Amino acid sequence: MPELPDLETLKEVLGRRIVNREIVAVRALRPGLLRTAAPPLEALIGQVFTGVARQGKHLILSVHQDLYLIAHLMLSGRFVLCKSATKETKATGFTITFSDGEDLRLIENGPVKLARVHVVSDPIEVEAIAATGAEPLSPLFTVEALSALVAGRRRQVKTLLTDQKMIAGIGSAYADEILFSAKLSPVRYVNTLTEDEVARLHAAIRTTLQNAIEEIRACIGDSLFTDEIRDFLQIYRHAGKPCPVCGERIREIRYASRRTRYCPTCQVGG
Repeated sequence: MPELPDLETLKEVLGRRIVNREIVAVRALRPGLLRTAAPPLEALIGQVFTGVARQGKHLILSVHQDLYLIAHLMLSGRFVLCKSATKETKATGFTITFSDGEDLRLIENGPVKLARVHVVSDPIEVEAIAATGAEPLSPLFTVEALSALVAGRRRQVKTLLTDQKMIAGIGSAYADEILFSAKLSPVRYVNTLTEDEVARLHAAIRTTLQNAIEEIRACIGDSLFTDEIRDFLQIYRHAGKPCPVCGERIREIRYASRRTRYCPTCQVGG
């Protein structure tokens, strides 16, 4: 699933490539993809996008102050730009046609199709956005703000990092990287963290996410990428390989559908 660094970079590219282009047609091709009925989808026709923003794992495409198209790409959703004459495939779930003969399409490859689209008068009308937690790259996300989030909570630190109602935009892959950088066990309970450990976690959250944005931005340029670019990460998908710091074998915990990678020496002292 795309996480904050992927979506932040996608937001920038979309902003450069779709703003001020006139919409002449819009279609939802998969039942259940469009989650709203009012304003109607047709309200987008004749309008232009004025900006692209991100909140948590949602992309917010602005039309004007009372009209927004909001997309959550979920597991495998991707945006592509192509000629309008290009044949639509079964993977195409949503299409916006511009007056210059190009489409913006939301596609989902594979059998599981979970992407969601909303057309609303205010982004806060989307329940998941209304419940979104702190933005970790916001100036408001201070060490003190993180301390308030963890205080008194008996939750494992990875669970808190990936809870969108607590902290927005972080998923399993970047949570693993953050905890590796902070030298904290993923199963540590947050109410046991010392002040120094909370400060270390805060610094790791911000530096890991910002560095990832820079890496992805340098890689994709002005293109819309189709897969998360994560080959620069240190332990994601590296289970069984040597830790880049100490050489110990990276371990993996599997629980339900989630995998967690960690170094048993750097993060839990062996």
